[in-house]
Amino acid sequence: MESYDWTGILPTSLKFGVTGLLLFFCIACGERDGKKDIRDYYYPIRQLEDGLVYEYRPVGNDSLPPVYWYYRSFIEEEGVFLTATYYEHDLIPRQLAKEEMVSNGVIQNDLALFVTDSTGRQQPLNTEVLAGNVFPFKVSEEGGVFLYKIKISSPDEPHLVTTLIKNRRYTGDSTYVFKKKKLPSVEFEVKELVELDDKEQGGMEPQWQGREVYAKNLGLVFYEKQLGETPLTYALFDRYPMTVLEEKFKQLMSRENTYEQN
Repeated sequence: MESYDWTGILPTSLKFGVTGLLLFFCIACGERDGKKDIRDYYYPIRQLEDGLVYEYRPVGNDSLPPVYWYYRSFIEEEGVFLTATYYEHDLIPRQLAKEEMVSNGVIQNDLALFVTDSTGRQQPLNTEVLAGNVFPFKVSEEGGVFLYKIKISSPDEPHLVTTLIKNRRYTGDSTYVFKKKKLPSVEFEVKELVELDDKEQGGMEPQWQGREVYAKNLGLVFYEKQLGETPLTYALFDRYPMTVLEEKFKQLMSRENTYEQN
């Protein structure tokens, strides 16, 4: 498997300390010449050292709220890492992930999921990353499928286990317009399977198909999931520092308080 020199990111004295971490993409082992290098289409590590919020808004469905992801990169002796925190309109974190850049892609090392209980408090779920393949660096249209798989259960309902299996397949190049600028992009076909294993009532396996678009030097800019007859579609609307999102939240809370007083 081909190694990658992160000299452009790491300080010169560090070079690349994670060359040996070749855990990524057992399907893609044995890379051959002719594959497209798409590492520049993932989230830009240098731009994210101070952290940026990615605001995604629904397409074709104004009733859905925007969602927010806060990305921050860390360039350390042990390697290059990216944290991703997911928020909804109430600015309560519901997902926290830690990713690592290895020689041929990005792997997810840790994942924390949270649910809000009846008292409004955040409760963590039990999560286990079984296959953390997030994004490949070398692809071809004739290439294989990149597997992501996690297992989730609740401390309150240990008999109910959910396994999410997501397969990504590179389908080709395209262009994407963001803020009136046309950018090179790459597209992936996504297939998801959710295995619901209920030891008390049996199981079920809903499936979905979708599409993801990654723009050069931006990362994920568009995603779509087919849920029955209605697609769930979101597109990148803007990027800004966390202070901007915090101000949005303050304004929202102020409007809600004013409404309650009236």
